Amino acid sequence: MSSGRSKLILAVLLGWSVVAHAETKRTPDLTIVTDAEQARAAEAEKEKALAQRAAVSVAADSHIPAAGKSPRESLELLRNGNQRFVEGKAVGQRRDEKTRSELATGQNPFAVVLSCSDSRVPPELVFDQGLGDVFVVRTAGHVLDPGPIASIEYALEHLGARLIVVLGHESCGVVKKALTTPVGKSAGSVDLDRLVAKIKPYLSSFRTASTDKRMRGPVKANTSGVARELVRKSAIVRTRLQLQEVALVTAIYGLSTGQVEFNMWDLDYSGQAEVDATPVVEAIPAPGVRKRRGMAAGGH
Repeated sequence: MSSGRSKLILAVLLGWSVVAHAETKRTPDLTIVTDAEQARAAEAEKEKALAQRAAVSVAADSHIPAAGKSPRESLELLRNGNQRFVEGKAVGQRRDEKTRSELATGQNPFAVVLSCSDSRVPPELVFDQGLGDVFVVRTAGHVLDPGPIASIEYALEHLGARLIVVLGHESCGVVKKALTTPVGKSAGSVDLDRLVAKIKPYLSSFRTASTDKRMRGPVKANTSGVARELVRKSAIVRTRLQLQEVALVTAIYGLSTGQVEFNMWDLDYSGQAEVDATPVVEAIPAPGVRKRRGMAAGGH
């Protein structure tokens, strides 16, 4: 190989070496890197903002109104209202235009009343309460299905109610039907049969209503059974009771007197067993009615 050609090859090799060395030390393209980082940061901020917005929305949807009346105060409001009703001194409060206007933007009832659909026992009138005071759920025989349970849960979770009353009444036609319909016989329709079937288990200790014309014993047994069922089936109700945030009592309405008798509710809050314990709210029986423990367990 000639000397000139060797020098040329050597020069080329040296040139490549210099170029390669320069490439390894070249500063990265900061413009490209910065743009990519900014894009990622912007995307992260966007996701964070969306998450915060969603959290605020969920919090607003599940917001529980500030605690108002205590369970005991709520019970006394119902008791006092019923006494006015009995004495013919009902004032029909909070049913005016001003109240309607105030309630147009929201409600905050202090109590939930689960009652029979009987036309003779409208809870708002029986307790002399006004618009927005009580959240009423009514079914024949105050039986529980998903709809009534969800309604009660909604009142506790979203409206701030702190007292649940399971209200039965004397001479309940549905309870009588459950007592008098023989096993295996139809009550008149498929749906009536289902209704009767839900009540019958609570009346197992009663053979006939003939010795109790007003059926107070069977009605009390039914209200107690429904109370146990509610606590057993609703985790929301059960938890609120365990935390003593709400209270549950049973009651029976006298058709001729108009008097509501609030009963002891001697059950543990798991809804699984009866215990001799004072409930969160120990109702004081109506005047002239001797308080007995275990009444709500079907005191008959």
